[in-house]
Amino acid sequence: MSDPGYAFPLAIQTVLPATYRQKEFRQKLALLEEWGFSGIELNIVRPEAIDPPTLKALLAEYGLKMTMFASGATANAEGLSLSHPDERVWSASVQRCRELLDFAALFGAGLIVGFLKGGPSADPDGARERFREAVKRLEAHARSREVPLLIEATNHYESAVANSLADAAGFVRGYGNPYLRILPDTYHMNIEERSMAGALIRYMDLYDSVHISDNNRLFPGLGAIDFMALLRFLKEVGYAGRIAIEGNVRH
Repeated sequence: MSDPGYAFPLAIQTVLPATYRQKEFRQKLALLEEWGFSGIELNIVRPEAIDPPTLKALLAEYGLKMTMFASGATANAEGLSLSHPDERVWSASVQRCRELLDFAALFGAGLIVGFLKGGPSADPDGARERFREAVKRLEAHARSREVPLLIEATNHYESAVANSLADAAGFVRGYGNPYLRILPDTYHMNIEERSMAGALIRYMDLYDSVHISDNNRLFPGLGAIDFMALLRFLKEVGYAGRIAIEGNVRH
């Protein structure tokens, strides 16, 4: 299709249904193609049930590629947590994350670590140390697979670790690993940051994808965040990455 004229490459996050080969999901992909999207971030509950060449070919029919594997659905279904106090759960989560990096590599996609970080904790210092050790054990695998491992900054109501961009940056700096990245999300930033613009410019070297979601977790424009000002700011400071829409649907 012709160039849609967007300032940034555009993606959207969604769940891959078990019936992804059927007409309903194809209709959604056709809409994304019509609207000029180039990427799609997929939550996949059971990635082993997916045939990667088939999925890649399906997305390519509509000018799309999977830009990110969003690990939340898998983590929720399997009870995974990279900051869990139970050694068995923690070790299994680290190993599962390696497998998800392998899966993402088949698509040339990144791996988002958000829900997978683990939830709130009565021992936040311990949770942070366990998560730090998980990143330490995973960073070489991410490098070897050439898969960006994105630590999403999620608010303190949802996780004990990496709540602000500064927090997330603290887990990835020091490795000299270009595949350790952070992921800003405007919904969480609206809760955690004193200044969205200030945080975004301060850590610009650590991200090349930004999630946009309104303050009420609905799609952009259905809440109170001024996205026009935010996007103008990103353009003015020379941001050259992708914008990914994430949000709930209000029926």
